[in-house]
Amino acid sequence: MKENIKKICVVGAGTMGHGIAQSFAQAGYRVSMMSRTQKTLDRAMALIHSSLSAMAEERILNQKSIPSVLSRITPTTSIEEAARDADLAFETMAEDKEAKKKVFADLDKYCPPRTLLASNTTYLNIFDLVETSRPDKVLIAHWYAPPQIIPLVDVVKGPKTDMANVELMAELLRSIDKKPAVFKKYVPGYVVTRLQIAFTGEVLYLLDNDFLSPEELDEAAKWGLAMRMMVVGVVGRMDFGGLDLTARNAERGIFPSPPEYKPTKIFELVKQGALGVKTGKGFFDYKGRSEAEVCKERDVKLIRMFKALKKMGV
Repeated sequence: MKENIKKICVVGAGTMGHGIAQSFAQAGYRVSMMSRTQKTLDRAMALIHSSLSAMAEERILNQKSIPSVLSRITPTTSIEEAARDADLAFETMAEDKEAKKKVFADLDKYCPPRTLLASNTTYLNIFDLVETSRPDKVLIAHWYAPPQIIPLVDVVKGPKTDMANVELMAELLRSIDKKPAVFKKYVPGYVVTRLQIAFTGEVLYLLDNDFLSPEELDEAAKWGLAMRMMVVGVVGRMDFGGLDLTARNAERGIFPSPPEYKPTKIFELVKQGALGVKTGKGFFDYKGRSEAEVCKERDVKLIRMFKALKKMGV
């Protein structure tokens, strides 16, 4: 039962791990957040504090509650310590097969027999990959960045996962204001990532061929694509447009994919060390602002949009 979940273990304190830890700490759960290095843990705690400050400024969190939220998160470099007494464990490591196998083996070893083991993997089929003594308690819970704000979490059942445990995960997520999308079986990338992969090719094609600037492209996506998508979705959009029109376009192949090519600009930026927000420059220049400052600005905008959508009943 959801009421039996008291302690959450999060393995990995990077882009996703610290946001997942924050989400559960805000909901009142004890959280142990594990990373191999103290430097990563320090960065994670700083980003959590920054995110909580943004929420307080936007009045979805009381400023006075920040210390208690932070006190519920215990950073550690020991997976054994993190797993001790955990009722639910999330693995948020990079997409590396051997790393994930090792983490699941350690969690299976150190977690109590009752513990559910969930992976945040995007592309790896952990059900064919990891070996544990509890396959009925292994599932996928795939979050989206920033996980402390974005509601969607993909919950995926494995061939041997007990459906009761899938339902428990979904119930728990709903109780902390997330929106689980429950998958009957595994598919790489789930929904959002598959869609992102499809249009990332188009984005890179438009940028590489200098059809328009990164600024203009983002404006087009925000005001032409994302705004409508928030109200009608991607399937509903076809209904509004008329399925006969969509069918004709599909039959005629009216919107061909870009010709096969290898992107260039993105590799040039990476070679220059311009990796995006975390280095202060990518396609855009973040003008010397820290990662925490830029992420806080993003969080405030997402919070305001989320509040507006809830008010609309979307």
